[in-house]
Amino acid sequence: MAGELMLYKSAANMWKRLDNGRLLRSDDGVQLLEFALVLPFLVVLCIGIVDFTQAYTLKHNLVNAAREAARITVSNPVTSLTCTSTTPCSIQAAADAAKQYLVNAQMNVANCLNPASPSSSGTLTWTYSCSGVTLTINRSFIFTGAGSMVVPSTQVTLSYPYTWTFGSIIGMLVPGSTITLPTTLSTQFVMQNLT
Repeated sequence: MAGELMLYKSAANMWKRLDNGRLLRSDDGVQLLEFALVLPFLVVLCIGIVDFTQAYTLKHNLVNAAREAARITVSNPVTSLTCTSTTPCSIQAAADAAKQYLVNAQMNVANCLNPASPSSSGTLTWTYSCSGVTLTINRSFIFTGAGSMVVPSTQVTLSYPYTWTFGSIIGMLVPGSTITLPTTLSTQFVMQNLT
């Protein structure tokens, strides 16, 4: 009974305020409306921050893996008397170092890259590729320095696929809009050959 009386008094007060025009001039609920208008932009901002942070971390891991592969390649000779494979042992070690770095970074290449068997090879160039991941080791890269100085070097190129969430969220916020973001992130690392 007391609850019904309260409800009746509340409804009576609302009608009384409506009659006086105060309810229509009131700012009750404005904050809720403002929040509802701003919420989609906050969601896009948060997803964008997370998405670009993940892409930056992936790029950082790719650079480190390429650096490790280049470091091993330049510090070891291409030919080895103890290596019986058609792929030089130093190239296998470099590919394995890149693979292990990516596996330790929790990237999906464990069953993918096989250091002993590249997808293709040419004159001092070996390419490993599977599931969108590409690792290329070019032992005959020529770097031209200052004063046309030629430096025999190794170039390691590493690419990895990346799926962006940000593009689909923008499409939901502004129907018909599209944003083009790269489907793969890649890096190149060059080091001077030491042997």
